[in-house]
Amino acid sequence: MNLNMNNQAESKLPKRSLLVVCNDVIGEKMAGPAIRCIEIAQSAAEKFDTTLVAPKVSGKNFVRFKLLEIQPDILKSLADKSDVVLIQGDALVRYPFLKEISGVLIADLYCPIPLEYHQVSDGIDMSERLSMGKHLSSVVAEQLAYADYFLCASEKQKDFWLGALTVMGRINGLRWEKSNRANINDLILLLPFGLPNADPAPEQVTLRAKFDIPKDHFVAVWGGGIYEWFDPLTIIKAIRILNDRGDNVHLVFIGVKHPNPGIQDHDICARAISLSRELDLLDRFVHFNSGWVDYETRSQYFMDANIGVSAHFDNPETRFSFRTRMLDYLWCNLPIVTTRGDYFGDTVTSEGLGATVNFEDLDGWVEEISRLQQDVQFYEKCSSQVANFKIRFRWENVTKPLLDIVASIEPSADREFARNCFGKTAIKPSLFTRVRHVYSTGGFRKLFTLGVRRIHLAFKLG
Repeated sequence: MNLNMNNQAESKLPKRSLLVVCNDVIGEKMAGPAIRCIEIAQSAAEKFDTTLVAPKVSGKNFVRFKLLEIQPDILKSLADKSDVVLIQGDALVRYPFLKEISGVLIADLYCPIPLEYHQVSDGIDMSERLSMGKHLSSVVAEQLAYADYFLCASEKQKDFWLGALTVMGRINGLRWEKSNRANINDLILLLPFGLPNADPAPEQVTLRAKFDIPKDHFVAVWGGGIYEWFDPLTIIKAIRILNDRGDNVHLVFIGVKHPNPGIQDHDICARAISLSRELDLLDRFVHFNSGWVDYETRSQYFMDANIGVSAHFDNPETRFSFRTRMLDYLWCNLPIVTTRGDYFGDTVTSEGLGATVNFEDLDGWVEEISRLQQDVQFYEKCSSQVANFKIRFRWENVTKPLLDIVASIEPSADREFARNCFGKTAIKPSLFTRVRHVYSTGGFRKLFTLGVRRIHLAFKLG
């Protein structure tokens, strides 16, 4: 009887409030960071008073949580009232008032920004490249100093960020007075990217019809964008070899133009198109979707393919990456062919989800694509393994540990200590360096837009 009364009393208590601050656009077309925020908010909404804010919101209507376009004064008010605020990217730089909140601050570190910048900054003036690289490292260091708790996407990332957190002094006696009771999960949680809780519906498929691909031809799909850390060129060359011998294999890139207009096209994308044209494959056996596939209808593309592919280079970004496109392959039961060296390279091998090849291994790509095309028994075994393996990545499963944390977490005991230490060492690049970088990567339009945004923010905050 007393237990029931306690349960009734607890049910009348106000829900804890969770504010998710997304750094990417939310709409019908979304990239990984926005999808991750949407799905975390969806999972949290049942237990918590959940609000998601983003720089731009369009075409989405979620009844389970509040979704708002960022207005700095409203964001500040929301953050001040929230029990927990979850951030990603450069949120503390864009909205410095988030550093002053009394609630818990959680930083999602699933995207190692400095490693990505190193990949995309080839060809930039060296002094600018080094200065901006140092600035981005400082942006991440500020997160490591100011946040109370952290998220990452894989065990490799967990070790990577633990090293960084150690350097920032977050392994200390204030957080764990008894050193032999220092549980790493009290500091950082592994929360991989997830996939929908329900299997994709057997709806109308559109990929082959869109690109005029015969039903009896074999299709490899490249989900997501084409960025500098990826190697589409080796696969394109493999497609030429496969078709020269009459295997009728197609490669479809389903996302060329990023849905966030602030993100510039990468040179590797233009090189992939140029190589396809040079090899007489463009629009015959290699196809590029010029836009970006809608999030809610993406399965219509994946379910019309035979395998999912991803290729990358041997570099630091690869080692600590978590390729979100792989989750769509898993969701749609597609066997995977990928380069070794990252989390999914290891997982595809250990779990029998498809095949892996060495970096820039042309013969390996030809062999493994051909094997999945020709060996029906091997293909079906891989597809079955994918179907069994993917359940662990459903959003309802991967977000549960985070929801348990949000339900009870309080500001960390070492909050003031860590922030004071960082305040004495933080370094920013000069204003001139930052302005030059914005202009060189986005032109006058991007520079003007950023200037207007900063002026607007200054006026809003008084």
